[in-house]
Amino acid sequence: MSMAQVQRLESQPERLWREYVELKKKADLSESIDDGVAAGRAWSAFLAEFVSDRGTRAAVHGDAIGSK
Repeated sequence: MSMAQVQRLESQPERLWREYVELKKKADLSESIDDGVAAGRAWSAFLAEFVSDRGTRAAVHGDAIGSK
């Protein structure tokens, strides 16, 4: 396999950030509350990635950390 064929794998925080940015753009364009809620959940999931304590993580971010 040549270097040109190697693809960089996306880390979990990078994936969560990308998902948030995409949903935020959609919400900005549509101005839909449903799109805004989806973007907010994505933001919460991104932030939860940096909380090490499971109890705090679940209490603050709830179902946003497992929603898809």
